[in-house]
Amino acid sequence: DDDDDDDAKEEDTVKYAKQVINLGSGYDTSWWCLVGNNASSRDGKEESTKRSRVKWYDVDFAEVTRRKIKTIEKHEALREPLGVYHFERDGSELRSTSGYNLVSADLRDAEEIKEILTEARVDWQLPTLFVTEVALSYLNGEKCEKALRMCATFNGESSNSNNGSKDRNTGVANRAIVSYEAMRLNDEFGRRMCRNVREQRGTPFLALEEENGSRVDCASVEAMFLRCGFDSVKCRKMTECQDVLLSREEIYRAERLEMLDEREEFNLIQSHYGVSVAVRGDYFARKYRRWLMHSS
Repeated sequence: DDDDDDDAKEEDTVKYAKQVINLGSGYDTSWWCLVGNNASSRDGKEESTKRSRVKWYDVDFAEVTRRKIKTIEKHEALREPLGVYHFERDGSELRSTSGYNLVSADLRDAEEIKEILTEARVDWQLPTLFVTEVALSYLNGEKCEKALRMCATFNGESSNSNNGSKDRNTGVANRAIVSYEAMRLNDEFGRRMCRNVREQRGTPFLALEEENGSRVDCASVEAMFLRCGFDSVKCRKMTECQDVLLSREEIYRAERLEMLDEREEFNLIQSHYGVSVAVRGDYFARKYRRWLMHSS
């Protein structure tokens, strides 16, 4: 309608520098943290927060996005940073003039995600960071790789554009993904973890259950990202992230928040989860250089 057209025109006046696409986002509130607009910090900076230079897309199932929209509507601190907003697709999606968008799609269908994100005005030529947090673990190997290939290579309708965000060597826009997921490690704990998730939650870790799959360990995860079109990748177990990448002060601060009685069990669980950073193009290769080059 006319209001939607006005919103689109207003958004077009904003020059975004980059964008984030959070796949399987659930009720994540990272965008609100990014713009820094909450009930305790309203000091006349509303216009700058509404004009964040990062365009953001949270993506999840329609039933999840509808519940998230209801929560947003109930709280002024969540509504206010959005600026002018409207709903689409039977109330399962939200578009705003602030750059925040809530999109309903099934991560198991990469072709659907391409179409829906393009309809939601994703600019495939901007440097784009994808984020997943225990979302790819629920996909089987084939569907997981299709989703990752989309993240690495899909350029929408504008693949012939000469936009400066494009990698000169490949013609593909700069992409990166930060992915926190489970790994089986082919040990008894990993197999038991898979059984418990299947039997107790009814939502199995399909990627981990494949005997020779792509989520067995860090090496298999890295091979998968490279196979799907990324130039460079580094996967680290959470135990390595804690022991190597965090300072003693940060570890001490975290331990003071909640004391751990079973340190060995905690470390065992942590060893079966990892953070992967994969990049394509020069822009993100520079941004994540330390992560990609750091040796444990």
